[in-house]
Amino acid sequence: MHEVVVVGAGLAGVRAAEELRAEGFTGRLTVVSAERELPYDRPPLTKGLLAGTLTEDDIRLAGADALDARWIRGNGAVGLDRERRRLLLADGAELPYDGMVLATGARARAWPGDAPPDTVLTVRELGDVRALRAAVAGGVRDVVVLGAGLVGVELASSLVGLGVRVTLVEPSGRPLRALGGAVAERIAEAARRAGVELLLGTGVRAVRTEQRRGDAVELTDGTVRPAGLVVAAVGRAPATDWLAESGLALPSGWIGCDERLFARTTPGGADPRIVVAGDVACCDAVRTADGPAPLEHWSNAAAQGPWATRNLLAGPDRATAYEHLPSFWTSAFGLRVKAVGLPGTGDRVVVESEEPAVGALVEAHYRRGRLVGAVSVNAGRLLGEYARRLRV
Repeated sequence: MHEVVVVGAGLAGVRAAEELRAEGFTGRLTVVSAERELPYDRPPLTKGLLAGTLTEDDIRLAGADALDARWIRGNGAVGLDRERRRLLLADGAELPYDGMVLATGARARAWPGDAPPDTVLTVRELGDVRALRAAVAGGVRDVVVLGAGLVGVELASSLVGLGVRVTLVEPSGRPLRALGGAVAERIAEAARRAGVELLLGTGVRAVRTEQRRGDAVELTDGTVRPAGLVVAAVGRAPATDWLAESGLALPSGWIGCDERLFARTTPGGADPRIVVAGDVACCDAVRTADGPAPLEHWSNAAAQGPWATRNLLAGPDRATAYEHLPSFWTSAFGLRVKAVGLPGTGDRVVVESEEPAVGALVEAHYRRGRLVGAVSVNAGRLLGEYARRLRV
């Protein structure tokens, strides 16, 4: 193998490229990114960077500039010819490869409702946070955030800390609903104490705009709320449109891969020259009761990138099955939330530890009596035992 191309310069892609060199690969290494930015860490975007406690330099991925690699920025992939082993770029160029790492990640899902073009912001990239901070610096004081998942809650927490009046809209009826009832209630209580207006169990019907900026949102119950700015945090979509003609298996748009992280071509086949890592991977080794699932966690990207690289260099006959215990953390409204396993995939949630005086809580998620995940609020030290049980 003399020519390896890594598609995607997020955490999974950069860690994959670093591992290539660490494993002794001396051939030509090319990293392709649709963004013009130097590689950076995404989790701080909606927390420290938006809040102003971190700078852009603080979130750059250390070590990326030390790679002996050719970097192609602002010129993303638009096609893949696996028969000729060529990656097609937006400017018409073609890159040959002997091996490839697909780590293109996901993009923010656009709000599907009625709104004039370019009036609802999403936050997924560094440029999105720059635009949001510029709007706040320019005088925006009323922001409506659509969606109270992790990104929506983090955005609301950071914005209210900047002195912005925030309305958080969530149709499901509770924030962070996948993490369990008691955790959701704690987040909701903390958000209200911080001054966020929570509108739960209702949605947004339309965004009314003036001069390309939302000035009000119309809710499904008919009421209208002011909005100097509207930010949609309604999920993510895989960045795989460019692979539609590649012959790779794309279940629900994510890139299917076997337990060794080789890209699937058919239910029983895989491409021995292409591995997949990070948010975009729908891997047989990461399964819920419903089958393989994509996993958008920092820890997964950090582990999967190097694992995929090692398997690419080893080849299918010597490759090993990916093993990783999912975990993530976030902080919002003064609370620190941590999780291990796959909470939200069970059929029963149990509060197993609670210390109201310090706001501490641990919930365990079970499916058919078996532990599948656990979540803590201000009690991360207690998750070690649950991690041990999940590894058994």
